Amino acid sequence: MGQEIELKLSIQTDATAAFKAHPLLAGLDSRSQYLENRYFDTEDQRLTAAGAALRMRKSADRWVQTLKTRGSNVGGLHQRDEWEVERADGSLDLSSLPADQLPANVTEADLKPLFATHFHRHRWLVSHQNADIEVVLDEGKILTETQQQAISEVELELKSGELPALLDLALKFTESVPLVPSDLSKAERGYRLLDGNASLNIPLPAIVAQQSMESAFCALMGYELERLQSHWDLFWISQQWRHLQALLVTLGNIQTEMEWFEDILPTEHSQRFTAWVIWLEEAIRPLVSWWPACFALSRDARSEPENIAVSLQQAKAIRALNGIEALARNPRFGHTLMSMTSWLHTRAWRSEQEAHHRSASEEAISDGLDRSLSSAWQAFNPEQFAGSASHALTQYPAVHRLLMLCQYFNSLYGEQLNHYQEELQALEDNLSKLSAIDVVSRLREWLDELPMEQQASVYSWTRSKPVLLRDIKQMAGRLFDSREVAAARL
Repeated sequence: MGQEIELKLSIQTDATAAFKAHPLLAGLDSRSQYLENRYFDTEDQRLTAAGAALRMRKSADRWVQTLKTRGSNVGGLHQRDEWEVERADGSLDLSSLPADQLPANVTEADLKPLFATHFHRHRWLVSHQNADIEVVLDEGKILTETQQQAISEVELELKSGELPALLDLALKFTESVPLVPSDLSKAERGYRLLDGNASLNIPLPAIVAQQSMESAFCALMGYELERLQSHWDLFWISQQWRHLQALLVTLGNIQTEMEWFEDILPTEHSQRFTAWVIWLEEAIRPLVSWWPACFALSRDARSEPENIAVSLQQAKAIRALNGIEALARNPRFGHTLMSMTSWLHTRAWRSEQEAHHRSASEEAISDGLDRSLSSAWQAFNPEQFAGSASHALTQYPAVHRLLMLCQYFNSLYGEQLNHYQEELQALEDNLSKLSAIDVVSRLREWLDELPMEQQASVYSWTRSKPVLLRDIKQMAGRLFDSREVAAARL
């Protein structure tokens, strides 16, 4: 058994030549080989459900069986255990694997190949900052019985030396080549292609009362960075607009976490990280700002339009898709994400912390969190809900922050926060609907191009605005009435 520490980055297919010509690879010997992998699982996919991936790899006339566990994965950096054994005939042999890493009662007869990967691998060994790092470029395809998907990715694996060297090498590559940290392995992409699954299910880290503020910050920021990069990956797999909208929500969550934990971070580091987040928001937001025509961020954007109204939406969609593709080809996008990942993994802020930062870092999360919760309640202004829809919508950030606190830390406060989470979730959902109605009601030109039947349907929906606003006011009132009770309990 060995532990694999690698960083995975996706690369645009038309950027691979620039990567091969990168100065850090110039003059180094490169080895190339063709690889075929078959991934095995039970019919009901018990291996992947248990966080394991079992493959048989063929290279020339050599077969190698490999089992990988889920391990940890933050910002594209994968750390996991793996077991390899050569198999002369290419057949599986579970007896060579640790029994506790496989689901109970799984036998070789239960396993069958579900999908395969065929790709050319180009390999370099780079010495960087006293570390040996294997750099790999893979180009090929993932294949199921009925579908296929391109493989175009770079992997950096730490062979010897320290993790900061690996991260610094990735930063050097991303400065000039459009590489984006990726959280999806070939195995996971294969399963998603097989099942048509574009959902995201990343469990929240478990935060305990005596955990330090810094430890909680690292766990939660790692969780959000993983979500950020997974939504980007899933958009390119599914072309579903909701993943781009989720990117903006996740960036907002990251901003909120920076505020919660600002006491542990030197000002310069807070400002630098915030600047990265703002750049990403400003790059993405214009591409999804027209989201009421959200279907258009799907493959339908390229299809033959049914009518003029659809044609107008598709024109917007194509402009947005072109903008997204341009963003993917902009090295600054991947470099910004890689900078955030490196900053978190190296704990870059520690070198400039003063005594009060270190004291706040060591404080128990249960003590430091009280200040954030109090601040979040104070930002919640129920008087705004008594006005117009635009006034109510100004409270969306305050509601979302309170909901985040409930979701992230309910294990610390138990029923004291669970009592409010359901109400806050309902209030946020209704504010989202109100925002959609408010935007659509302004799209007069777009609505006028719709067929009369569709216009009637849209206008019928927007007429529910007064009822929705009334419900929102009532929810906000209940939360306000219980705020003093909450403060007393906490």
